[in-house]
Amino acid sequence: METRNKKMRYLAVGLLFLAMGFFSSEAFPWGFATHAYINDHLGKTKKNQNADEIYGGVAPDTFNYLFNFPNYLGFLSDQTHAGFMRLWNVSNQGLGKSLAYGFASHNDLWGADSTAHHSGLTFGQGAGYVIAKAALLAEILKQVPEYAALGLPDEATLEISHELVEDGIDLLVKGIDPSIGQKLSSSAMSRTSNFPVLLVKTYARDLSQFAGISRQEASKFITAAEKEFRKSIVLYGQALMQDEATAIQLISEGTAEVAAVFLEANGITPPPSEEIVPLIGFAIAQSIILCADDFEAEIGATIDFVNQNLQTHGISY
Repeated sequence: METRNKKMRYLAVGLLFLAMGFFSSEAFPWGFATHAYINDHLGKTKKNQNADEIYGGVAPDTFNYLFNFPNYLGFLSDQTHAGFMRLWNVSNQGLGKSLAYGFASHNDLWGADSTAHHSGLTFGQGAGYVIAKAALLAEILKQVPEYAALGLPDEATLEISHELVEDGIDLLVKGIDPSIGQKLSSSAMSRTSNFPVLLVKTYARDLSQFAGISRQEASKFITAAEKEFRKSIVLYGQALMQDEATAIQLISEGTAEVAAVFLEANGITPPPSEEIVPLIGFAIAQSIILCADDFEAEIGATIDFVNQNLQTHGISY
């Protein structure tokens, strides 16, 4: 019986990691702190404008956690990452424009996400910086007995590694800018009040048509999703404000919790977090080692790359 229970626990953990992989690499090529750092070095320097650019820079991921609404998740995430110019076009002058500027900088076509996911500038050319580092982390994980016991396919291991590399880079960013957690958290708390209105103007009609719901229902759904996302960014920033060991622990716990929500939404009972948090923490620590020597050069090159592309596409205010 004990052996069977152990196998069942391994199966549950394996499903958990597969769930993490499902929502990681395609949706989150750079982590939140990394996007915050990039946007802190783009656009305007005035305090309020800079803060809204930072929040705008993470906001395209607003809908990436809608695990109870998987069809909505895929549709809206595609809209925010590929249809980002639509929000820029409906934004007005003032802080709404600052948010839209950050929002546009995030994109997966020629924005910040493209260097993480498609082609790195200093490492991972033709693959993406995060993707290339994830391949290295995946090889390390395969050598860990506790991980190998899960029996996951190589593809799932690679997907898992994407998420954990992003976490590691966020912690490295904290090292070069210890205030990044405060900036991220503050940007979410102080973001201009009309941002949900911009999201509704941009995406509610299409969501209504896609989902077969009323425009009012679509508007309420978008507004509620942004409210919850905003709270999560405040908490993530606060985690990064702690010492490194505490931050790694909190982020590891948070990663496990998000994955558990996904599992529960799909009718799977997640394993106890104490069984997986240490393994996640180990992987994040390995990610830090893998990226420590060259992450800063890649982020610096990404800032220059995105700045030039924003100008080329007429995105300035």
